Amino acid sequence: MEHLNTLFSTAKVDAESFTALLDQEHKALVDRDMSTLELLLAEKAPLVTSLAQHDRAIITYCQQVGIQPGESLEHHLATTQTAELLSTYHAFKDALQRCKTANERNARLIRHSQQATGQLLDLLRNQGESSQNIYDSQGLSSRSGTPRNLTKV
Repeated sequence: MEHLNTLFSTAKVDAESFTALLDQEHKALVDRDMSTLELLLAEKAPLVTSLAQHDRAIITYCQQVGIQPGESLEHHLATTQTAELLSTYHAFKDALQRCKTANERNARLIRHSQQATGQLLDLLRNQGESSQNIYDSQGLSSRSGTPRNLTKV
């Protein structure tokens, strides 16, 4: 039981740390602060590894006692373990849910940013009409031989 309590406690702390980094990442995404985003990626990597190890340990425990992770684990803990361990498990599960929510929020922001950037590129490239591009793929002015009047620019 002590092993599980330590596992859930450590996993909760790691999930909370990861959520804090996701919150920082969200701010950096909003601010378009690429240098901070790079630093956060480096900080997130060991936590991702650690969370994956916790996941494998939980799955191993479930296999050893012959149950499925998730609802079966919660039922198993409720019926065979102490209230303290069940409470620790719930705290871990809540921290993991907050982590998932923050990650999904950042993913939506990134998708939105990608779509907006794509639309801006389409606008600047004049929706793919190569003969009337304002800018080429390197961001330089179009090199077509024909001068463009103001309405085409």
